[in-house]
Amino acid sequence: MSIRTTILLVLATLLVASITSCAPKQPAGANTAGPAPAAVAPESTGITTPNGEAGGETALVTYADAAQGFSIAYPGNWTLVPGSTAGVQFAGGDDSMKLEFAQLPAGKDAMAYAKADVVALSAAYPGFQQVGLAASTEVKNAIVLGFEAKGFSRITGKPVLLRADRYYMPLSSGRIAVLTMVTANNRYDREGVRDIALSFKLLK
Repeated sequence: MSIRTTILLVLATLLVASITSCAPKQPAGANTAGPAPAAVAPESTGITTPNGEAGGETALVTYADAAQGFSIAYPGNWTLVPGSTAGVQFAGGDDSMKLEFAQLPAGKDAMAYAKADVVALSAAYPGFQQVGLAASTEVKNAIVLGFEAKGFSRITGKPVLLRADRYYMPLSSGRIAVLTMVTANNRYDREGVRDIALSFKLLK
């Protein structure tokens, strides 16, 4: 082999090595057949109620009032509304419950009291619409009034359709306990309201 040929071979080898060293390197295991697919963020699976609170059932806890002589359950994430002197009131977001005590008028039973109460409620709740009034088959001796009304969310300020159940529970000595549960219509839970009504007990 001539000296000229040898020099040409050496130059060709150096050129190939130079080109190879300048090529971009692929990471180990990379797919060289095409570009890698873009990353996709996982979709959220969280469920929230319309008022922004976490979904799912909330455990009930018991409130006992020795001075007034009663106990009742309420959703554990609700708070006590101060100021009730004849009963108790709790609120959570746009939802609320109120327990009151009253004296039955002479000669009137729980059904008559409830029918008369409809007049007062229609004045107190804008857009009041009665959706039911009947004796409860689950809460002993109780009368249940169901109604809808128009309101505004305390959280968003937007109009909201309210749904309420009002339990009239006759007591001894001519008294009556009245339990009112109000929620946004799209969160109405009849069984949940019933469970709270069933939890009501007199302590003395």
